[in-house]
Amino acid sequence: MSRAGKASPLPAALARGAIDSIGDPVLLVGPDGGLLHLNPAAEELFDRSRERSVGLPVRALPGGAPLEALAERVRRGQEATGADFAGPRDPSVPLKVEATPLFDGASCVGTVLVVRSRRNGERHLDFEALAAGLAHEIKNPLAGLQGSAELLAREADGAAREYALVIAREARRVDGLVRELLDLARPATLQSGPVNIHTVLRDVMLIAKGLPGGDRVLFSRRFDPSLPAILGDQEKLTQVVLNVLRNAVEAVRETPGAEVSMETGVAPLRLRQAGGKTLTLARVAVLDNGPGIPESMLGRLFTPFATSKAQGTGLGLAVSRRIVEAHGGRIEVRNRAGGGAEAALYLPLVQS
Repeated sequence: MSRAGKASPLPAALARGAIDSIGDPVLLVGPDGGLLHLNPAAEELFDRSRERSVGLPVRALPGGAPLEALAERVRRGQEATGADFAGPRDPSVPLKVEATPLFDGASCVGTVLVVRSRRNGERHLDFEALAAGLAHEIKNPLAGLQGSAELLAREADGAAREYALVIAREARRVDGLVRELLDLARPATLQSGPVNIHTVLRDVMLIAKGLPGGDRVLFSRRFDPSLPAILGDQEKLTQVVLNVLRNAVEAVRETPGAEVSMETGVAPLRLRQAGGKTLTLARVAVLDNGPGIPESMLGRLFTPFATSKAQGTGLGLAVSRRIVEAHGGRIEVRNRAGGGAEAALYLPLVQS
């Protein structure tokens, strides 16, 4: 207490630390609609780092236009209110936003937005259990169907053999879908250790060259040779990189002068954990010169079964994000200003 009997002003660093320790996503919006601060939970929700977001309009966040309108209404009316908000990752997941005017003395200098879930986590857990159980139940008869079709194909002739081969091929395709569904439904269990991400990228690039259309793609790489090892599960990171590289090859294989490039380096951003500690991240990016991603799909890329591909399942990126987040990292996919798309993985480096 000061000699005047009043509490000492709260230091700015302590105030930021208090906001960062809150488990719910919190955003501070200035009077001009610009972002003043995001806590780690908000960075995670919107897949945007504080460093890349502060100073931008709140509408620049995924699904941020309603937040901008809400913040402006609260700032003008200077009364707290709440509103429903479609989840930025999955619009089908409803969220609740509580907006409160931010005062500096008698002046309203912005808005505090707190995002809360609808407390229906139990339903999501039930869905995951249902998906996992259903996938397990499908796998057993599917294996029998595939084996029988392959045996029949070896013994049959003519049209019967062709039909058996189609059944076996489609059974294998469904088996792959079931495996992806299982990967999405169950937690990503990691066997973590130091991983040389350049070894992973070189191995996956060889696989990508054998994909349909891969022989028509020019692959290039710009690696940072001084990049330290990544702390992660090499097998699962290989799965993620292969998913991303496969998407790039599929996007460019009909493009004249098709090119896919891979880049690595230390990321310019840092990931803040809830306790305030920052992690140094690697940036692993795959860039292509294809037609880019349809605007209608950008907000739904990580939603299961949302896909613009005729033969796609929409599970690859959803599974990839789950794996990356289990590593304590993040994945961002965007269209490039000059054409094409970029998928960037931000993964924690081995801390010295």
